[in-house]
Amino acid sequence: MRKHRGKVLLGLVISVLLLAWALRDVSAASVLALVRSAHPGWLALMVVAATAAFPLRAFRWRVLLLPEYPDTSFHGRFAAVCIGFMANNVFPVRLGEFARALALSRVEPVEAGAAFGSLVIERVLDGLTLTALLVLVLLLPDHARAGLLDVPLLGRIALGAAAVFGVGFVGIWVMVRYPGVAVRLFEATVGRVLPDRFYEKLRSLLATFVRGLGIVSRPWILARAVAWSVAVWLCLAASMWCGMLAFDIGRPGYAGAVLVQALVGFAVAIPSSPGFFGPLEAAARVGLRAYGVDATRIVAFATTYHILTFIPVTLLGLWQLWRLGLRWSEVEHSEEIVEASVEEASGRPDDERAGRRGAAGGG
Repeated sequence: MRKHRGKVLLGLVISVLLLAWALRDVSAASVLALVRSAHPGWLALMVVAATAAFPLRAFRWRVLLLPEYPDTSFHGRFAAVCIGFMANNVFPVRLGEFARALALSRVEPVEAGAAFGSLVIERVLDGLTLTALLVLVLLLPDHARAGLLDVPLLGRIALGAAAVFGVGFVGIWVMVRYPGVAVRLFEATVGRVLPDRFYEKLRSLLATFVRGLGIVSRPWILARAVAWSVAVWLCLAASMWCGMLAFDIGRPGYAGAVLVQALVGFAVAIPSSPGFFGPLEAAARVGLRAYGVDATRIVAFATTYHILTFIPVTLLGLWQLWRLGLRWSEVEHSEEIVEASVEEASGRPDDERAGRRGAAGGG
């Protein structure tokens, strides 16, 4: 963790600042009173819906792995998903994707580097899906009439996300469509100024990512992945809607929950503390204030939602970690382990890698 000290410190500072902003002008006693009066039935449905998104992610991951590894098991993918999200919740740096890739490589004949490459396209699909949902909600007639399109911050978030993830997807498509061009471009630009010890590592990472992103060149598989992405985020929005109803936040409706979930999805991508405390609460306040919900009710909802949905996946991840026999230290150093796997894979001949994929497909 030493090499990430700067990132850890930045995340903590951002979390503190965002929490301070989200909790400003809010009485702790009033928040506790609202929490005590929340409807337990809706809260239970909220937790169930949020937890249901994790098996959906495991189903989607199968589609993302199809070009390289068509026969991974649901149990292996689900265990890896839980371990990855647990890692994001308890470690001070974003180890989730590395931990997921490592865990899957321990239970399935999948190279950790290739598994990590599939998660790159997963993040891009998440961003594109959230952008599309956010824009769609803002364009709904009742939302347009309510003036949500005139909220400058919401408009800037939608445009910025569309630009970032749109460019990212195009870049990935170019890398997959023209892998040789991508590698030569890297060598002619960034590669020229990098020290030798970084050059080979980044070059091997690029080559592995290109192999792991083969889904982009297969429209039918890509369409299935997009459909699963929509299912994941609509399920999470349903969870948020149940939480809003538990606190009598009814006016935004399900569409409003989709908008808030999109904002939360973008917010938790920024550096923060373990568990994303701060970004989630701030995003919820931005989204629900656009509907005129009072700040105290927003904070009561957001903190309750955060804590109650944090617990199940963290416990599931710890249990799966124990069940698979993975050590805590392996998760802590999963980034280094995955990077080593990438370098090892890049040093093997193409026919050896193909033989491994064939063995995986035949199992």
